[in-house]
Amino acid sequence: MHKTAWTQKGSALPSDRIPPKKQTPQPTKAKGKQKDVGPPKSKEVVKLEKLRDDLRNATGKERDPKRGCFCQARMHPLSSYTPICRTCGLILCELNLPNFACPHCGEATLLLAARNALIATLDAQINEAVAKEEEDRTRAIQEARAAEGAFPTLSAAASRASTPGSGSDSQASHPVNQTHKVLSLNSKTRKIKVESYTPPAISRAASAEKVKQPEPEYKRVPAPPAEVVVSRTQPDPQRPWANTRGLNVTYVPPSRI
Repeated sequence: MHKTAWTQKGSALPSDRIPPKKQTPQPTKAKGKQKDVGPPKSKEVVKLEKLRDDLRNATGKERDPKRGCFCQARMHPLSSYTPICRTCGLILCELNLPNFACPHCGEATLLLAARNALIATLDAQINEAVAKEEEDRTRAIQEARAAEGAFPTLSAAASRASTPGSGSDSQASHPVNQTHKVLSLNSKTRKIKVESYTPPAISRAASAEKVKQPEPEYKRVPAPPAEVVVSRTQPDPQRPWANTRGLNVTYVPPSRI
């Protein structure tokens, strides 16, 4: 027998001395990165998160691209974050966001400590809103599951009869949207018909929202003109309170009935 480097004495076949190849399982390639997609966020949470992120990234000197609002809380509610400018005293409505500078003097409306405190407050509001939405979502699912009920099965009925108080466990083992086989007997043909029944899936409360609509554009009061209109007419000594720029007001006495 022809001997090679891999043959040894006492071997009937050379192939007996060939070490078997170790088969290593090949890792399965993921088709795509699966992201943990949670329930959609409500408009309130998205608004609070955007304001918090803008406050973190802002320096306080940025100007509002929409030029703010000068209604002084006459047309819109007073701002709950920065109701007044500390520098010029301008009353700020809710359209003047705290991450922007004052629309009049251009100074920051919040100090560094006040900004950090506001960011912490927004974080607490976001966590509270998310927890409340999760409770509402869980309550809606439980109410829908209790109203519809799981499809009755013999095993579930037997376990419910043997162990009282295990209704929640049976509902957990038999979800509402589980597919069931239904046996029906035709009275005319005397044949058994097997059908599959799947209850409709429970839609999430947050996913039931309508298509996102663009936020309405609020009417903003522009800044006052830089030049003050001064009347050239001298005031009348007899009527010093008269409006010399025109638009005189005439008193009309009330009519007697």
